[in-house]
Amino acid sequence: MGVKIQKPGDPGHPGGNRRTYVRVNFKGHRKTRTFNSKKAAEDYAGQVEALLKLGKAEEVFTEPAPATPAPTFQEAAERWLAVDGAAFKVGTLDSYQAILTLHLEPIFGARRITDITVADVEDWWARLRAKGYSHKQLGNCRAVLAGIFRRALTSGILTRNPADAIQGRLGREDREVRQAEWLTEPELRAVLGTAAQREPRYYPLILLIGSTGIRFGEALGTQVGDMDLERGRLHLRRAIRKHRLSSPKSGKPRTIDLPASTVTVLRDWINTVRAEAAVRGQEPTWLFPSVTGQPTDEAPIRQAFHRTLKAAGILRRLRIHDLRHTYASLNLQRGVPLVVVSRQLGHASIAITADIYGHLAPDAGRQAADAMEAILTEHGRNPGATPSKESS
Repeated sequence: MGVKIQKPGDPGHPGGNRRTYVRVNFKGHRKTRTFNSKKAAEDYAGQVEALLKLGKAEEVFTEPAPATPAPTFQEAAERWLAVDGAAFKVGTLDSYQAILTLHLEPIFGARRITDITVADVEDWWARLRAKGYSHKQLGNCRAVLAGIFRRALTSGILTRNPADAIQGRLGREDREVRQAEWLTEPELRAVLGTAAQREPRYYPLILLIGSTGIRFGEALGTQVGDMDLERGRLHLRRAIRKHRLSSPKSGKPRTIDLPASTVTVLRDWINTVRAEAAVRGQEPTWLFPSVTGQPTDEAPIRQAFHRTLKAAGILRRLRIHDLRHTYASLNLQRGVPLVVVSRQLGHASIAITADIYGHLAPDAGRQAADAMEAILTEHGRNPGATPSKESS
């Protein structure tokens, strides 16, 4: 009774192998374990003897619960979306899910996340970069992969983040940079005039975006109660994208000023919305409702916008979002300060506005030079300048 070690050649050893056996026989309970090394067998036998002396036989004979296998990459991705995805904007969530479907799950999906090595990640990254995606797309793909591993790291599944190996700058982007498209002033007037005649149902929405620069989703999410027609203002509190309600893209509500002519059109439109709601026996809620009173779908509006462009003789490929670019571009060309345009657009910082539209202020550099010249010659000419003919 107790603990017995059987080495190759000892009596009772089954023979035929070089393993060492540890046999435990205690109060009718038996247990045998095999070891490839004598040292490991002796260590285990010592632990068992100590436990038996302390009266902890249950720790010797109770088999530990089988270890839970590590999740697959797909399971870890679902966990990441469930936990971290709650903080993502609707558009960001859609983009990340598309990246998972197209670029990550086909490569890593069925594998245990603990089996994915740094070399695996580097190979995936090299193949992805070779496909010529933009820096923005590559950065998003890397962010998704790193986020999934980071969640597994926080949960104690991983001890390191394999995506750390591909962090760093992406280098120069060897591709043409697409600048924002916009309508000229005559083109904008032609588009709005055509929409008023041919698309009266969608003209107020097209006018609102073109004359204020708000996002398409923000226009769809506007309610009648958000309008302050007396002051000519619109309070933006929400947005709708793909039938899902969320806050504006910046995460913050904002108030924008409306041109007087836009206020006139919207006042008449709100009267129409209220009349239609009364016929349905409803209170008017959404500024741009469908025939059932719910927010209008995106597709009919996009189609109406494209029909308007064609009827107005504009053959360039433009999106309804380009009305927002048109607002920013024309205002900057008219000399409206960049900071004012940035606030109206709802950008998180003026740097974003400057990166996209800063080149559209053609006289800004000349104005800066003239301002500096005025400083240098506050009392006349710059004293260090070359003497003029009159002073020679």
